[in-house]
Amino acid sequence: MLAVIVVLWLVGIRPAGVGRFVSALKRHKLVIVSLLWFAFVVFAVLFALNFSYFEEIHDIDDAVDAAVNGIDDGLNPYAEDIIPRFKERYSPDPEWAYGPYNYLPLDLLVYFAAWGLLGDLGTPVWFVLANLVFSGIAMVVLRPLVRAKWATFVPVAGTVMLFYSFDNASLTLLLMVLSIYLYRTNKTHPALFSIVLMSLATLTKVYAAIPLIVLVLFELEKQLRGRNWRVASEVVIAACLSGAIALILLVPFGVQTVLDSAVFFHTSGEAREGTSIGGTVLAEIAAESAYYAVVSIALVLIALVVSFRLKSVNDRVLLVAIVFLLVSIKSSLAPLSVAGLFLVLSLRDRADERAKRSAEASGASVSDHAKHI
Repeated sequence: MLAVIVVLWLVGIRPAGVGRFVSALKRHKLVIVSLLWFAFVVFAVLFALNFSYFEEIHDIDDAVDAAVNGIDDGLNPYAEDIIPRFKERYSPDPEWAYGPYNYLPLDLLVYFAAWGLLGDLGTPVWFVLANLVFSGIAMVVLRPLVRAKWATFVPVAGTVMLFYSFDNASLTLLLMVLSIYLYRTNKTHPALFSIVLMSLATLTKVYAAIPLIVLVLFELEKQLRGRNWRVASEVVIAACLSGAIALILLVPFGVQTVLDSAVFFHTSGEAREGTSIGGTVLAEIAAESAYYAVVSIALVLIALVVSFRLKSVNDRVLLVAIVFLLVSIKSSLAPLSVAGLFLVLSLRDRADERAKRSAEASGASVSDHAKHI
């Protein structure tokens, strides 16, 4: 999946590549739409008929359910070993390990509220339904940004919704999409609200820090270059406000306790002892190395610095996200939502740029012809 994202991104960077890609899609539109609907319907039927199997191969629903029940019992899920997770990668008879909660406090609080509303439906139905609501709203908000036709968009969106229905990445996806929507549509204070919303996404799952950091640095660079001090100050204010919100959410559970269980937990094989690791390139090579965290963080920082050479915020996020997916300690499908989301936005923007250039070129030709006449 990561390889497909990289290939499509590289094709999309070149205007000619975008043109050929779009032309190919248009030529085979009926076939592509039919295949998308076929895949979605098959997936939906299999999902419904094998719901218990999908429950069995996931452990996030068990983790979140244990955490919200722990909160209800007056426990601190970040300080108590009450969260069940697969000790190794999934197998037909998995061995379970117990530890503290590995996702950030906003995630815990939102799912606690969802459990309060939907918990009577039983486990994991309440969790799946909550995720379908979160990802469904995200898809509805995203569609105007990518301007896809409903006939094409619905099967893709439906597949994504079912794919992440057992994953709390659905909540993170919703907050990221809302942030991007405000960034692109709010003309008065685009940076202020979008950065705060992206920080809220980071307070659910830590990988959302990738678009957050890129967005903050991109806007600071852009506004300082243009000497737009008002918007630059809004970026700083948004960053400070985000930090304040983070503290408010972390303090009740213990700042260091939360960081240890939900952030530093993802930095090395040693930190993840007792739970599954591996699947990414660096993790397979050197997961047990004492230098793993240093090397992985250094590579992500290098990607962040190199990304400054790219003009588009979408391309910057993609570069950093791809490197992160190559060096992260745990093989997970959740961070792919970052790369997938910004890939779609990048391809949409490239197509718009190409259409604009073509229109300008056509207008110039018509104008030259009129002058000649």
